[in-house]
Amino acid sequence: MFWSYPIAAEPDLSAFVKPALVPSPAFNTPSVEKIILGRALFFETRLSGGNTFSCASCHQPEYGWTDRRRLSLGETGEPRPRRTPSLQDIGWNRLFARDGRIETLEGFVLGPIAHPDEMNQNLDRLPAELAGIPIYQKLFRNAFSNDAISLDNIAQSLSTYVRTLQSTSSPFDRWVGGDPMALSKSAKSGFALFTGKAGCSQCHTGWRFTDQKFHDIGLETNDKGRGKHHSKDILMQYAFKTPSLRNAAIHPPYMHNGTLSSLEKVIDHYQTNFITRPSLSPQVQYLELTAQEKVNLVEFLESLTDDIRHNYIVRSHDKIQTIKRDVKP
Repeated sequence: MFWSYPIAAEPDLSAFVKPALVPSPAFNTPSVEKIILGRALFFETRLSGGNTFSCASCHQPEYGWTDRRRLSLGETGEPRPRRTPSLQDIGWNRLFARDGRIETLEGFVLGPIAHPDEMNQNLDRLPAELAGIPIYQKLFRNAFSNDAISLDNIAQSLSTYVRTLQSTSSPFDRWVGGDPMALSKSAKSGFALFTGKAGCSQCHTGWRFTDQKFHDIGLETNDKGRGKHHSKDILMQYAFKTPSLRNAAIHPPYMHNGTLSSLEKVIDHYQTNFITRPSLSPQVQYLELTAQEKVNLVEFLESLTDDIRHNYIVRSHDKIQTIKRDVKP
């Protein structure tokens, strides 16, 4: 039996307007100096145990600060059990990691650096290693008004930089802003489906298109996700955080384990391919979309891609090369 959400007459577009400023905690106020230091560290391979791997090795600018691998790869080259999450716009997150096990961005950024199967760095040795590089002595002094190269300052500067990794204006944003020509007729129909019959907006809410909650969407997986940390909550078994859909079109594959290779396959999953089990999110229901409706829905999702993505890629690569020149000992 197929079931669908009622079509909303006119969704409130104000809910899709981007906020002007990213929030920051009081204990880590942003500054230009922290951003410069954090940016250098983000692209610094010496943050890894073997000096071959940086944060940007997986979180790549050209793919919305993730990559196109099915599963993350650590410095060892061995696949990790989950796909690399995008860092774009995560300054607005309430919880971090796909299973939400970490409460702050500052508490999140050092985890992959220390993990033996990811960047494999000994955190006890990292401050001294960076202190041996003259440019970092200067960058830390500028950012924190002293010469202290500490794990706390590394975490604060990395977090400050990551908060700058924000999506920019897209065709959808221009349409929300009042430009009726910014979206095609097909994309507008796709948005009506998204907020109506397809029911996507039940979980993909607001300007980031995520409710920041955790749902089991019926994927075939042995990974309990949020359930690993909340074993008594039935609905948290196999549940993962709803991802943002900003720039989703440029970084397949999809889902926490990268098992769906295209947006079309994601839609097919919600049509007939999900597994029904006690933990399945109540928001996941069988749909019956026509071929044209699927095309329209994909075209809408593609409209969430940044307008300046191609120029941004060029600037990002130039920036990386500049950083690499600046931080060489």
